[in-house]
Amino acid sequence: MIPVQKAIEIALAETSPIGTETVSIFDVNGFVLAQDVYSDIDIPPWDKSAMDGYAFKHSDVTDAPVELRVVGFIPAGVYPEVRVGKGEAAKIMTGAPVPEGADTIQMVEKTQSINKEKVKILEGVILGNHVAKKAEVLRSGEKVLTKGMLISPAVIGVLATVGKREVEIFRRPTVGILVTGDELVEVPQTPRAGQIRNSNGYVLFNQVRECRATPEWLGIAPDNLDQLSEKIAHGLTKDILLISGGVSMGDLDLVEDVFANLGVKVLYDKVDIKPGKPSVFGTGKDTLVFGLPGNPVSASTVFEVIAKPVLRKMMGFEQVHSPKLTAILSEDFRSKTKRANYAPAWVHYQQNSLIATPIASKGSADVLAFAKSNAYMVIPGHQMKIKKGQEVDVLLRDEFWRTCQQSMI
Repeated sequence: MIPVQKAIEIALAETSPIGTETVSIFDVNGFVLAQDVYSDIDIPPWDKSAMDGYAFKHSDVTDAPVELRVVGFIPAGVYPEVRVGKGEAAKIMTGAPVPEGADTIQMVEKTQSINKEKVKILEGVILGNHVAKKAEVLRSGEKVLTKGMLISPAVIGVLATVGKREVEIFRRPTVGILVTGDELVEVPQTPRAGQIRNSNGYVLFNQVRECRATPEWLGIAPDNLDQLSEKIAHGLTKDILLISGGVSMGDLDLVEDVFANLGVKVLYDKVDIKPGKPSVFGTGKDTLVFGLPGNPVSASTVFEVIAKPVLRKMMGFEQVHSPKLTAILSEDFRSKTKRANYAPAWVHYQQNSLIATPIASKGSADVLAFAKSNAYMVIPGHQMKIKKGQEVDVLLRDEFWRTCQQSMI
């Protein structure tokens, strides 16, 4: 049995980005840029107005208020033919090119239109006022985005600005998801005596999807060597294979036998974690393989703690782990294991502090208790009691960011 951190390190050491793909900028948000991006134009492409107002020579308004002759109107989207001379001004809209001869702009609120041909500039301004200079943001040929950046809506704005309709991202891994066990039936079925519905497959499918990878449901495999081998062999055509169940010590836990037959090299098969001790990690020819426990909370937890960082590293993320922060415990908590305990908790903000409330659970099959959590309290194996008001490490799941301002559900 190996420590959790060692299990993570072993899995990450076997992981690297798996190539790139070209994607429309409509679909790149949240992925990692796999290329440097350069501007094809100056931004702004010419001196432009930052305000609605009047453009003129600065030397004409040093003794403002002053009247100037209006020689033209320049809307955005039109390059001006008018030239501004001494004692003249051109009415100009935000974003419009500054006409030749003008070097300063006064906003319309500080002017007074006398008639169509004259305007009074009511206040003086500094030279270059409200003029955005050509290429002051970036120059043609300049690198604007660097390979490895997380693509956000703001980054997409840069891509659009420099003409990148499509962009390379690190490829999304394909993830096969297989659950095992004679006792499992699908959701529409009413379980008979000794049966339970498959929930793990749906949880893992959506955890993979939240990582922005590409999940593929491989179905339920019975505890039968031939059928299990067939399904695992298909799963080994994916970048990652997740198998839930069949990895413990029972007579019908056949997954590791199949691994041996199919050439999967097992790098560990027990982890010092609660829940999730019977967890397996191995490597196929082109596939990373996770054997997850059959209990639903265990399978989800091991995915979050160990498999999710692997997926994120494959996709080019520099920060692969979910955030771990410190919270204040809202009530006494007693750990019932000497393994590293990832206990479900509800974490929220209160008076600028993170507060962690333990979720009472009946064990690793208690899906209802787990559904009420949005984080894990990470309790070291040697720490059996934590008092109310003490600090505790919390690992924030994706649910936290959608619920952190809510009260406990």
